[in-house]
Parts: sequence; structure tokens; C-alpha cells
Amino acid sequence: MMEGSDEHVGTDGGAFDAPPVMGRVERRRAQTRQRLLKVAEEMVRARGIEAVTIDDIAEGADIARRSFYNLFQSKHDVLVPIARAHTRSLNRRIDRLIAGIADPAEVISLGLRHTLRGIAGDALCRWFVLHSGLPLDRLREGVGESGTRDIERGVREGRFSIPNVAVLEKLLSGAVIGMLSAYLAGALTLADVDDGVGYVLRVLGVPADEAREIARRPLPPLPKAARGDPPPVVKHRRRR
Repeated sequence: MMEGSDEHVGTDGGAFDAPPVMGRVERRRAQTRQRLLKVAEEMVRARGIEAVTIDDIAEGADIARRSFYNLFQSKHDVLVPIARAHTRSLNRRIDRLIAGIADPAEVISLGLRHTLRGIAGDALCRWFVLHSGLPLDRLREGVGESGTRDIERGVREGRFSIPNVAVLEKLLSGAVIGMLSAYLAGALTLADVDDGVGYVLRVLGVPADEAREIARRPLPPLPKAARGDPPPVVKHRRRR
């Protein structure tokens, strides 16, 4: 390696480029951003999304309002990365639950039932999926990759009969948004939601009686959040 080069040697003896060094101004900016995100999450968890203002967040982070606008354009811009992290944390917990389950139909059932309950029960997940952008896009961004993976697995193993997976994914995304919105509005109960999951299994090719039975099985609890996962926020309470 030449003297003065930016090339470093990895643990395996191979060379790699040195990571860029962050200057003092960039470090301070990054630290301020993280402080704002942390304060915003704590306030939203304690008070709810609508009750927290930009002034609250700036004051809690001990910065001027103008400094807030140097980093974020609105409260929406602060909440999106926080809410995205909550939604993806929910997805990771569901993935840990279904990791050892052999039947793709049960995987889909557990995944959908916990996804609907988890989003409905977390204020930031609800806001992220239903109100922070286009719901179908947000749902896909938060949990969609796992759903696609699980459906494709069922097709490969012959459990599901789906001529056009791409079309089905769009239909299922719409069904999830519809059931979630109806449940939150009080038009559906959790039993209704589980019936909806049974209908999804029927669309995937599972016989009707079997689909109903799978969707009504006792629902095992999700694993606890792993270290680094965001804690839950104020829950939406609905009848069972």
C-alpha cells in the first residue's frame, strides 16, 4: 500500500476504501437530527401524534425553531423515519414468529393477522400506513417484502395456486388496507378480520373449510422487540 493512500486493509487481508470522515459541522448536524428524532418519538409516545407540535419538538431538543427547519421541512418529515422504523420493527417480529413454520398457509395467516393487529395497535404504524403517504405504497414499504416472499414460497411449494402473483399482490394490499380501515372505524371486529384472512387463503387456493380453520387458530404472541427496536406507542383500543 502506498504511503498517504486512502486504501485500508481489511481483516481478511483484502483492501477496501476508507469510509469518508465526517467533518465537525456534519457531525453536529447529524447529532442534532438524531436528538430531534428521539425527542419527537418520546413526545408522540406520551401525548399522541396530533398533540405534538414543531415548537414542542424543538424546545424538547433544546434547539431554535429555525434550526429545526434546517433539518426537516415539517412535522411529517420528522415522523416518517420514526414511524417507518416502528412498522419495520413489527415486520421483523412477525418474521421471527413465522421463521420455523412449515405450512405457507399458516405463515400467511399468522403474518396477516399480526400485521393487521400490530398496525391497528400502534399509533405511529397506523399513521405511517394510512396517513403519511399513499397507503398501498406505505404498506408495501413497511411489510410488503415479507408478504411477497411468503406468497412466492407457497407457490414454489405447490401450496398456493396463483397464475399471476403480481396482480394478486395488488389485490391483497388493497384488502389489507380495507380491512384495517374498517376495523379502525368500528365496522369490523377482530373476528371479522380473521374471517377476512380466511378469504385471502381461499384466494390463494386453500380449500374453504381448511382456510377458515387456519385463520381461526389461536394466535401465538409475537416475540418481544429486539434490542434497538422502537418501543410501542399509545395503542388504539378496539373491541375484540
